[in-house]
Amino acid sequence: MTGYWLLTPEYLLLIVAIVALFGDVMPGGQRSSAILGALAAIAAAGFAFFIRTADPLFNGMLVFDQISVFARVSIAGLTGAYLLWLGGRGTGSERAHEATALALFAAVGGMLMAGARDLVTLFIAIELATMPAYVLMGYRRDDDRGLEGALKYFLLSLTTSLIMLYGFSFLFGLTGTTLYSAMDLSGAGVLGVLAAAFVLVGLLAKLSAAPFHYWAPDAYAGAPASSVAFVSTVPKIAGTVALVRLAEVLAPGAAQLPALLIAASIVSMLLGNLAAYPQRDIRRLMAYSGIAHTGYVLLAIAAGASGPAAAVFYTVAYAIPSMAVVLIAAEEGTALDQLAGLSDRRPASAWALVVFLLSLVGIPPMVGFFGKLYLFTAAYAAGYRVLVVFGVLMSVVSAGYYLRVLREAFYGERATAPDVEASLPAGLAVAMLVIATLALGVLASPLLAYLGVSF
Repeated sequence: MTGYWLLTPEYLLLIVAIVALFGDVMPGGQRSSAILGALAAIAAAGFAFFIRTADPLFNGMLVFDQISVFARVSIAGLTGAYLLWLGGRGTGSERAHEATALALFAAVGGMLMAGARDLVTLFIAIELATMPAYVLMGYRRDDDRGLEGALKYFLLSLTTSLIMLYGFSFLFGLTGTTLYSAMDLSGAGVLGVLAAAFVLVGLLAKLSAAPFHYWAPDAYAGAPASSVAFVSTVPKIAGTVALVRLAEVLAPGAAQLPALLIAASIVSMLLGNLAAYPQRDIRRLMAYSGIAHTGYVLLAIAAGASGPAAAVFYTVAYAIPSMAVVLIAAEEGTALDQLAGLSDRRPASAWALVVFLLSLVGIPPMVGFFGKLYLFTAAYAAGYRVLVVFGVLMSVVSAGYYLRVLREAFYGERATAPDVEASLPAGLAVAMLVIATLALGVLASPLLAYLGVSF
């Protein structure tokens, strides 16, 4: 099987993204392009699952192993759910086809990031995944606050990307190659540590990990909630896989790498969970929630052994319910009190919200519980017992602000209820995310075994 054939999922998304740019002249209006994009993304997830090989492609530049396949399927599947919702609800403007094309381009970049085993390939894929995200975050042209948040995102991401690229130049100078498989950083000394630090700056900023998290709350609060649902989840899966693979390369030349990851993990968990409490805007709350969840992921990556695979699984376990929560907020209103009375108006959405938020807390049988279980188990096996206790305590703390959302949905009173029209595509998208949250919990053990997690 040739390497080009194995890229069928990316080709499919790329072609449909180009077609979606002409959605304003397509039959059925602009939203038909979102439905077409959703179908293409779901088909791409199927192709990514069935068309695969463990052999390196293009002289080792791409490798689609178990973790990469899982990430590609997850990215394509979540993109499909997002575009299905977009086809039912739109963007609140007449530019749904543009949002569809941007999401598909970003998904292509994310899927290539998941398989990248070459510094040049990785950097190009990162830019392909993030550049459309800049536009999605500043999607409302007449919203100064949204444009300000998007500009902060763009400037910080640009700066940290350049720092990361500087780290890549160190890696090339030390090893004479850009291929991961040919790099040997043993005995790299101070330059190896600097390379690791510079690369971490770039990737931690992409994952909105502390102390490079400042862009996230402001960018999310100013952006359309539908854009936040995509940008805060799908690129994070790709970023986690990229960090996992680079950590394997950097570890021999930087013994301090686990300590750097642990420091970022502790600060992210603490700041994210505590800062989420006073938030009254769902987008800002989920921004700080995402920072905290990145902290859990970094702890698993630092653990080594089965930790990196558990980290990728947990990132997907976080992304599914997180996307769904923000999509529901996009329908009802992003202020916390705008969810008041949701159980009376739309009981199906309210109970779906229960599933999603309990998964984010880590309550069985939802996938979030099993993600945290294996993540903390990997860290415990690596000897990070105190940090595991700290992580569990932070998970308990997070229950406070997640349950506050449920309290508003079930017991709050809203003076004026929004007129949310029924939408079959949007309802199907939320139902898909509910099923995924429950099904991945049931299938957690075989999935983790497939990813190579064993204790």
